[in-house]
Amino acid sequence: MELLNNLNLFETVFNAAPNGIAVLKPLYNSKNSIQDFSILLLNSAMISWVKDANYKNKKYSEVFPWIKKDILEKLIETVETGTSFHYEQWHEIDETKKWFLYTAVKQDDLLVLTTEDITEKKQAETALNNALTVAEKQKRLYDSIINTTPDLVYVFDLDYIFTYANKALLNMWGKSAEDAIGKGLRENGYEEWHAEMHEREIDEVVSTKKSIRGTVSFPHAELGRRIYDYIFAPVFNEKGDVEAIAGTTRDITEIKQAEGKLQLSESRFRKMIHQTPAPTLILKGDDLVIEQINNHMLQMIGRGEEIIGMRLIDVLPELEGQYVWEQVLNVYNKGIPFDQSEVLVPHNRTGELKNYYYNLAYRPLLEEGQITGMIQVAVEVTEQVVARQKMEESENRFRALVNASSDLVYRMDSDWMIMHDLEGAGALSNSKEPVVNWLDKFIHANDLQRAVNLISQSIIDKSIFEMEHRVTNPDGSIGWVFSRVVPILDENDKIVEWFGTASDITSQKELQEVIKESEEKFRQLADLVPQIIWTARPDGFIDYYNSRWYEYTGLNEDIFGDSSWVPVVHPNDVDLVKEFWYYSVENGNAYQLEFRIKNIYTNEYRWFLSKAVPIKDKSGVITNWFGTCTDIHEQKSTTEKLEILVADRTKELQRSNDDLQQFAHVASHDLKEPVRKIKTFVSRLEDHLEGKLDESSTRFIERIHVAADRMFNMIDGVLAYSKINADSQKTTLVDLNEIIRNIETDLEIALQKSNGKILYQNLPKLEGASVLLYQLFYNLINNSIKFAQETIPPVITISAEIINEQDKKMARINLEDNGIGFASNQTNHIFETFTRLNPKDRYEGTGLGLSLCKKIAERHGGSISASGIPNQGAIFIIKLPLEQKENDI
Repeated sequence: MELLNNLNLFETVFNAAPNGIAVLKPLYNSKNSIQDFSILLLNSAMISWVKDANYKNKKYSEVFPWIKKDILEKLIETVETGTSFHYEQWHEIDETKKWFLYTAVKQDDLLVLTTEDITEKKQAETALNNALTVAEKQKRLYDSIINTTPDLVYVFDLDYIFTYANKALLNMWGKSAEDAIGKGLRENGYEEWHAEMHEREIDEVVSTKKSIRGTVSFPHAELGRRIYDYIFAPVFNEKGDVEAIAGTTRDITEIKQAEGKLQLSESRFRKMIHQTPAPTLILKGDDLVIEQINNHMLQMIGRGEEIIGMRLIDVLPELEGQYVWEQVLNVYNKGIPFDQSEVLVPHNRTGELKNYYYNLAYRPLLEEGQITGMIQVAVEVTEQVVARQKMEESENRFRALVNASSDLVYRMDSDWMIMHDLEGAGALSNSKEPVVNWLDKFIHANDLQRAVNLISQSIIDKSIFEMEHRVTNPDGSIGWVFSRVVPILDENDKIVEWFGTASDITSQKELQEVIKESEEKFRQLADLVPQIIWTARPDGFIDYYNSRWYEYTGLNEDIFGDSSWVPVVHPNDVDLVKEFWYYSVENGNAYQLEFRIKNIYTNEYRWFLSKAVPIKDKSGVITNWFGTCTDIHEQKSTTEKLEILVADRTKELQRSNDDLQQFAHVASHDLKEPVRKIKTFVSRLEDHLEGKLDESSTRFIERIHVAADRMFNMIDGVLAYSKINADSQKTTLVDLNEIIRNIETDLEIALQKSNGKILYQNLPKLEGASVLLYQLFYNLINNSIKFAQETIPPVITISAEIINEQDKKMARINLEDNGIGFASNQTNHIFETFTRLNPKDRYEGTGLGLSLCKKIAERHGGSISASGIPNQGAIFIIKLPLEQKENDI
């Protein structure tokens, strides 16, 4: 048992070994020399390599054909000498190169061969050797580059000690590597401030694990003080921690000196550009990018310095295709200078595209004989050009106006002695000579002295002369002229000449006389009327009362104006009168209001109806107001009595309505009770005679049930019809789409049973009572389902549009079905109470549904109408206002 256990343990260990193990027995030839080996035992690892489970007693060279001859010889030597051997050898197995370590040990007459696959180890060694070779090569290349570059290259450890410095740095220090490496900043000649700065930067690189960059100046061993640009970068270990800091430093002294000179030159150039009084900009490159621009140019185009670096065409895209942009491209592409005055350039400077005028000068910029950009100078002259154009336009208009005018236009010398026409002479007489002593010729003798006095005063005051005067016409008749003469002054405020016009106003004068006579007749007629008559200007200022106003009020004729009626209007009516009157004046609406007016002598107030209408000219402009005040005191007293009587009658009617409503409730209850008992006793009779009734008796009982149900519906319909005008409903904004969706849900069973459909979309929202509108459309849709054709599923289509009717926005809603329809001569009867168009034994109903629909539509200020075609369907048209005047319906 123990032997068996040891054997099992041996096999387990033997097969668990990761290396291949073979137990071999030597095979001898006739000369007693070993020529091969017989395989006695292979472990699992070895079997997996050879893939031959029937290996036993086979020759070693057959099972391991890839084994080279020298290995077989080594095995024979081990058996013969008893000396173990170790040997590495590669073999090509399955087209793959494999490395093995062979170990052979003689045990008694047997040979134990251990084979270890060392392919990965060999590959790693090869890769390492190759890497070392490459690394050595890279190191030589790196050292060659680092030590030949003029830049300073170095490495710090975390204690600020130099662990590497290239030749450039050593030369700068004037030291050898042995003297510098392994020492700190101060030991290598860094000043204290310089050393402390770099130590802080090294600490920052270690803590942030990020590179830093800086510029510093310090002395060179041979070149003196220099300027350097440096970078410190972290060097990470395999854990990602900073283990060293690598640095590079470049001498930028010459660059900085060149930059300084360039900046000085550019600064001078920029100052010159900015100090240039004219708007100037510089464009560079093929894209014509704005490189420099002075404040004058920025202000002129209405932009800020953010446009520097942008293409000019992106800043002013409206230039593309314009004449000025073509010249810009010519200057840059062809080098042709451009100078032109008053160039029109439409562009967007203030958020709106406008026309501007500029004096422009463009010059190409040359660098080494090549055009690299251009300089632009632009002086805006828009105001001057527009002013000149306006002056020319004004002069042309003036000459055209003068030539087209029927007035006499002239000019005179400073003392009014000589008259010229505008062209110099001739227009005011039949001769080409100016008119001398023209006053005697053109002013009637009766008006001459007054004219001379006014002229003298105008000369003294340097003021405008205006006068209406008579003239003697060539035929001897007398005409009227309005003369207006304006002085023209020089820079010393001295009159140099006069400019005048003379208009023929003879017809106006005649019309004034006619109007004066007409007004006098109007006043006489107004005083004969028993009403108060008044007129007002367009602004509401009262400018006339007839004599009745003064008789009624006791006021005198000196009180006029827009508030002249305030003292005699009842205090309780003043604010209302003001509000109505000024509203009418402001909006041009007719005015009508009742208010009380007091007689200041009797202190008695009487009621008047005041009306006023605006009088407008042909263009619709109000020229004045015409108004009346009518005494309605007696009618008002009678009206108040009638209002009291109406109020009493209204209360009585309301009480009657309340009694009628109560009666309707009681009647409906009392009427329902007998019907309910009929239903109950008929049901009991059915139960009692169950199985004993013949077919006729059963049909009679069913007809009793139908009649009782119809009676119930009739009573409910009468009650609903009576309540439709009694109950007040609050108005809300009602979405008709939502109403139809609710009805669709409530009639779901009826629709499913009849395979019916309701089609609608985009119905309006309107003000109304939601409950009543639901009842309206429920009754209509239910009717369409009820009165469907027997073989055709009902389809109800609802559409709407907004219309204007009597200055009010209305929703016109069409509800169309494909049911049994009705005849055209029944259109006026279907909305009447209890009206039925179809047999009651085929279609249920009370005849009240459409009556309710009509009442609901009318309560909303709308209407309902219908049309139909037998066996084709019916259309109901409902008109409802979008807005309700009252909060209750």
